[in-house]
Amino acid sequence: MVSFTIHNVGPFMSKLLSSDCFDSFLLEEAVIRMAVTYTIDGHLNKDFYESDADGDSRDPVQRPFLMQPWSEARGICREIIKGKRAPSSFRFTLCLKPEFVTATLKEAPDLQPGTLEAVSALEINIRLDSGGLHLVTGVSMNTFVADKSPDRVWDHTVERFLAGKGIDFARE
Repeated sequence: MVSFTIHNVGPFMSKLLSSDCFDSFLLEEAVIRMAVTYTIDGHLNKDFYESDADGDSRDPVQRPFLMQPWSEARGICREIIKGKRAPSSFRFTLCLKPEFVTATLKEAPDLQPGTLEAVSALEINIRLDSGGLHLVTGVSMNTFVADKSPDRVWDHTVERFLAGKGIDFARE
């Protein structure tokens, strides 16, 4: 786990909310504090998608993820945040889409057997509060493994991602 301080909030927010920069992620949760607190649980409600007896409610072509893609959620978050007053705080938890997890972790030269199967998510937590704007990496595991190489690879990957997108940051 590594924390990055984002220096230029405006350009970062534009990339987060108004571009496809973070579209390789899924929304796990968003909490936005304005005049009221908005909480968005990004996990899809399978009951909402229940279909008739002829259809499959979990059609992987229509809904291949368990969470909402950021590309679909960012417009809602942008609508909540836009206006003259900035949020007093917010927190977005984003997970890398599953199709990119294996490719990302294959970069670990010392990945121990069984570690890849134990990884449930590669996450970034984006948090704005009185201390500024911070991005923190995280790796969720299904079970305990002593191998910390996924953490190191993910930390390095996020750092390269931020630099590649022209985001001004400092690693803490």
